[in-house]
Amino acid sequence: MNEDFGIRVEEILNLPVFKKCRLLGGAEGLKRVITNVNVMEVPDILPWIKPGDFILTTAYAIKDDIEAQKSLIPQLARQGAAGLAIKSQRYIETIPLYMIEAANNLSFPLLELPVEVNFSELISSVLSQIVNRQAFFLEHSVRVHQQFTDLILNGGQLDQIAMALAELIDAYVCLEDFLNFRRVIYPLDVPVYIARYFERQDHSKKISGHEAGDFYGEQLSFNGQEADSAALPIIVEGRQYGWVKVVITERRFSLLELITVERVCSIAALDILRQHNVTQVENKYRAEFLSQLLTSSEYDEKLFLERGKTFGWDLSSNYAALLLEVLPAQKESNLNVEGRKQQDIKTQAAILIENFCQRQRLKYILVNNEDGITLFLEPDMILSERNTGTKNILHQLKVVLNYWQVTIGIGGGYNGIKGIKKSYREAKLALELGKYLFGNGTIIYYRNLGVYGLLLKHAGMAELKEFVQEMLGPLLAYDNSKKGELFKTLGTFLETNCNVKETAEKLYTHYNTVLYRVNKIKELTGVDFNNPDQMLNLQVAMRLSQVFNRFGNNIT
Repeated sequence: MNEDFGIRVEEILNLPVFKKCRLLGGAEGLKRVITNVNVMEVPDILPWIKPGDFILTTAYAIKDDIEAQKSLIPQLARQGAAGLAIKSQRYIETIPLYMIEAANNLSFPLLELPVEVNFSELISSVLSQIVNRQAFFLEHSVRVHQQFTDLILNGGQLDQIAMALAELIDAYVCLEDFLNFRRVIYPLDVPVYIARYFERQDHSKKISGHEAGDFYGEQLSFNGQEADSAALPIIVEGRQYGWVKVVITERRFSLLELITVERVCSIAALDILRQHNVTQVENKYRAEFLSQLLTSSEYDEKLFLERGKTFGWDLSSNYAALLLEVLPAQKESNLNVEGRKQQDIKTQAAILIENFCQRQRLKYILVNNEDGITLFLEPDMILSERNTGTKNILHQLKVVLNYWQVTIGIGGGYNGIKGIKKSYREAKLALELGKYLFGNGTIIYYRNLGVYGLLLKHAGMAELKEFVQEMLGPLLAYDNSKKGELFKTLGTFLETNCNVKETAEKLYTHYNTVLYRVNKIKELTGVDFNNPDQMLNLQVAMRLSQVFNRFGNNIT
């Protein structure tokens, strides 16, 4: 892309100071770009020649060296020089034919300078053109940056940024925000093949030789329609937050246009972070209010109802609570969540849930708090078995969150603030206990916790622990003193429906050893394994013991 910063050889021929110069050879290379001017008057200058250098010389250093004269142009061409201008009639009478032939063969511009021309005038004339062009690019870059900065400061958001960029470079524009799950395309009526390009995330072909940034691009073609594309990742502190993608038809992007895209990329990053911070602050206030509502034992109901309205919540309605735990999936999606903090994942999931609820026109309350993502919906939407849309809503919700592993605990449906508090407690218990009983990635209703939910709801914690101690105390004491495995054996024995052989296989233990342990368990617990009621008590005690060991007192 040096042509945008430099000047072509054919252009300098039109400068007044070059009017008397003659092109002797290499006419096919007149479009070579000059980015600097150098003077060769010593023989060891060749190692210092850089791509884009235009060389001026009197040929003094090689006037008596025919081999050096023959090799000069091939060497300059290999090093990427833009051209050679020789002042003849000073140290060499005429420019040799073999130099002219080399210039023609290599498409390397070879100029003859009149003896009266001044090198300093030539250099000044060319460099002033180059500096003016670079100044133009700098001025344009500053102007674009200021235009989009003003747009942001005046409240402009991603859609307005996309529209302004599209109009500025006359291209199709797509801005993607991974952090807040936004995608804006302008104009809306893009051709199908361009829309498909915007949807892609597998951009891997970098545009080479471009000074403005790490652009990825390729030529697109569809039904004879040719287009040029460029994609620039939005990077903040080493993490990608999105893409700026542009497509232009029937021509190629200029460096000026790509520099404009690069400036917009930094502005888009500001909007992404701003939107993220706004979301975080809004959620903080909602979370603090919900925490006060859930933990207050004495409160002014009217005051809470009024405060709820400031968030758009009708706290007097019927709600059922859903508590969602969102964790990174084992196989990440194409959203590139590597290294993303858990809080960022929760924030993004909450954004998707809110968008989903708004699209479905649901009546909802949504808060991202320390327990997870809390969502209150109308009970009929999630609890009614007769409602054919019930499972559909939950299924759609999990599809929306399919980037991650999602576990959902669901409480019962109740009315008003007291009902909200009750349903939340049930959803929390369903999530924490249900994960242990049924595993991660499941939907757990409080009502499906069975005897465990019933016991934990109506019995005191101390009473339940006393029951566990009564049933299993001697067994646990024996294991502690003897470093035994009776508790583990009992758990497996109950899981296999009291099958000694299967228990032995699962524990990789001899059948007789398991049989001895089972008899020892009977002796320590005093349970008759043929008595259904006693076996039920033992099973409940085992489950409660496992729950207490896992959650302690954090399940109420």
